[in-house]
Amino acid sequence: MASSQLTALVLFIALAAANAYKKPHCSNRGMTNDTRDLILSYHNNARRRVAQGKEPNKVGNLHPAKNMYELEWDCKMEQQAQDAISTCSSKIRDWPNMAQNIITWTSFDEYHDLTGNIKTSLNDWWGQAKQHGVYGAENRYTGHSLYSFANMVHSETTKIGCAYKICKGRINTMVITCLYNEIGSLKDEVMWETGRACRTGADCTTYPNSDCSDGLCTKKADVKETNHMCPKNGGMTDRVRQKFLSLHNLYRSRAARGLEFDPLGGKTPKASKMLKMVYDCAVEASALRYAKNCVYEHSQPSEHKGLGENLHFTTALNLNKLKAAREACEEWWNELKNYGVGRSNKLTNELWDRPNSEIRHYTQMAWGTTYKLGCAVVACPEFTYVVCQYGPAGNKIGKVIYSIGKPCSGCPGKCSTSEGLCIV
Repeated sequence: MASSQLTALVLFIALAAANAYKKPHCSNRGMTNDTRDLILSYHNNARRRVAQGKEPNKVGNLHPAKNMYELEWDCKMEQQAQDAISTCSSKIRDWPNMAQNIITWTSFDEYHDLTGNIKTSLNDWWGQAKQHGVYGAENRYTGHSLYSFANMVHSETTKIGCAYKICKGRINTMVITCLYNEIGSLKDEVMWETGRACRTGADCTTYPNSDCSDGLCTKKADVKETNHMCPKNGGMTDRVRQKFLSLHNLYRSRAARGLEFDPLGGKTPKASKMLKMVYDCAVEASALRYAKNCVYEHSQPSEHKGLGENLHFTTALNLNKLKAAREACEEWWNELKNYGVGRSNKLTNELWDRPNSEIRHYTQMAWGTTYKLGCAVVACPEFTYVVCQYGPAGNKIGKVIYSIGKPCSGCPGKCSTSEGLCIV
C-alpha cells in the first residue's frame, strides 16, 4: 500500500474514532474534563452492559434492553448540580422533569483521592440492582432500595450533569450529585424494556431519527414540535396527540384479536366490531378546558356532554408529555390484567362497584363503539395532569364492552385486518 493511502486510512480511522465519542467539555471550573469523562463513561459502559444482557442481577443477569440510550454530558445540568450542593447540602430537590442522585462523605482527614471517592459513589448507586434485585420481565422500579440505580439506568434518559463539593471544617464533608433529564424512580416506572440491544438505528424508536452505537441508541437533536393537527388548541403537540392515539389503538387492537390477559377469563374475547379511534380536536378542546382547572376529580356531565372521561395524575412536576401519555394509558389499561372483566365482557353493576378493583378506565378505553379521542396534558402547580375524553361515551351499565366475534366480521365498512379494527 502506498504511504499516502496508508496515511489517509489512518486519518479516516482517527476521525471515525473521534466522531464515535467526544469527551465532555464545560467552562465550569468546579470539575475537570477528565472527571466528567470518568462519570459519563461509567454510566454509558454500565448501561451498555445492561443492554447486552451482561450486567449481574441479584440472581443471574439483568434482562437485556432494547431502546437503551447513550448519555451525553450537559453543562447546564452540571451547573444546576453545582449550585444545588454549593453549601454541601445533601437534600434531594424537587426538580421539574429531572432526577437527582446524591451521596455524602464525611471524614476528619483531607479528601485526597477524588477519583476513588467518585468511583465508590457510582458503584454504590449502581450496585443497588445486584444487592436488592430487579424482578419481573417488565423491569419496574419497585421501591427506594433501587432509587439511585433506577435513575442511572432509565433507558429514555439522554442527558446527565454531575458535580461535587468539598466543605472543610472540624469534620470535612464531600457531596457528589448527578442530575438526569428523565426520572427512573417513579412508582412502577418501567426502567427499561426487555429486548435485544440495538444493532442499527432502525432498532431505536424512542426518539425520532436515532442511531445505534455499540448496543446503545444515540439521540439526535430534538425535532421541532408541531401543532398542525389541532392548530386552534394550544398546549399540545402533534407528537403527543399521535402517542395517545397510537397507544389507544394498539391496546384496542390487542383486545380485539384476543391477545390480552384477563385474570377472570384467560384471554380477552375477540371483537367483531371494534372501531379504530381517530383524534378529534373538539374533544381535545373539551379535555384541555377541564384539565387547566387542575382539579383531580371527574368533570360534571354538563361539562363533557356525550363524552366519556379518564383522568390520571403524577406528582412528578412538569412531566414530559409523551411520558405522561404513556404512563396514563398504561395505568388505565392495566386495570384489565390487574382485576379482570370475565368472558361475558359485560359491564355489570358488580364490576362497576367492586371495592379496590377499579375497571372503568379500561372499559372506556376498550368500549367498542367509542371512536373519537381527545387528550390533554397540563403542568399543574402540584402535579402533572392527564385528561382524555371519548366520544361517544362508553361505560353503559348492563352493556357489553364490545361485541364478541371474529375480528372485523361486524364492520359496517372497511377493516384494518392486521389490527382487527373497523375503519370509521
